Amino acid sequence: MKPRMILFILVICSTVSLFFLCCNKRDPVSSKSTYHNPAAQNIDVEQLSEAIDKLAEIPGIKSIVLGRNGVIAAEEYYNDGGADVLHDVRSVTKSVMGLLIGIAIREGFIQSVDQTVGEFLVGTFVDNTLETAKAQISIEQLLTMSCGLEWHELDGGDSYNQWYLSGDHVNWVLDQPFIHEPGQAFNYNTGSTHLLSVILTLTTGQSALDFARTYLFEPMGIEQSDWTILSPEEKLNNGGAGLKISPHSMFAIGNLMLNGGKWNQVQILPAEWVNRCISIQNVTHDAIPYGTHYGYLWWIGQAHGHNHFFAMGWGGQFIICVPDFDLVVVATCKWSGVSSELAQQHWLNIFITILDNILPAVKE
Repeated sequence: MKPRMILFILVICSTVSLFFLCCNKRDPVSSKSTYHNPAAQNIDVEQLSEAIDKLAEIPGIKSIVLGRNGVIAAEEYYNDGGADVLHDVRSVTKSVMGLLIGIAIREGFIQSVDQTVGEFLVGTFVDNTLETAKAQISIEQLLTMSCGLEWHELDGGDSYNQWYLSGDHVNWVLDQPFIHEPGQAFNYNTGSTHLLSVILTLTTGQSALDFARTYLFEPMGIEQSDWTILSPEEKLNNGGAGLKISPHSMFAIGNLMLNGGKWNQVQILPAEWVNRCISIQNVTHDAIPYGTHYGYLWWIGQAHGHNHFFAMGWGGQFIICVPDFDLVVVATCKWSGVSSELAQQHWLNIFITILDNILPAVKE
């Protein structure tokens, strides 16, 4: 065959290959995919690829990161997402807040989970007319979503928006009536979690973000983070949402929890506190799928015969940990500017795909 003909065939083959590459479902312009030999981690590559393809079809999906034993097996990014791109993880913030309270207790800023709201807030953010029962709400009841105050969020209610726009984010929560006795029932309440941010700032003299950077993020090598302040007047980080961290940082936090609070042989979190966070403290009565129980601001459940615990946020933000497999799965998704109905659907689709499609791909 003549050299000119060979060159012509090579050009044609290259063109055809490029055509199929560009027409592949994972458009390289909109997604960045890396498989770090998941087979070496005993993850079925075909099953995993099918699951990730399914996730890629969810509008607004920004990232999926997963791995075992602290090693990333696969990661994919879309829609301006990236390994180190900061993202507002919504209520994953709550689970991080739970970790900060444990550190504050270890450092002596807070004495115990039995201390009450009244001890910290009366005379600072609340006047002394606060009724006794509300003043006696404990830190532990805030951590377990059992403060007893009325709040409508997971049931489709509008408490979060009313509270967010109230301008008084402490008293608005405490002005709500009791719907059950504190400590007796689960009721998901972002406002009550914000009280923990207030208590943390009052006792440490630092914002939740500064405290997190000093005692959690920087010791783990997490260099970039941010956190929404509710209002300029209060200068308090939103205790229930607004933390901005990256997918790789989320993956690191998941592994910190699986390792009992230890990072690079350094005990960042007290092991006993991690155990409290991921042990059953409350029953959710199936408030969400696969989340039958609650720890200290971490959800607990079971899927396909394996226990898991997880942090989750509105619109599809997740840190899911499966101890049996030493597995962490992280996902983020666009939520701002998305209707409530779509955000809810994206959240559910991501969650179910992780548990029903990715988890079965992981072998013993």
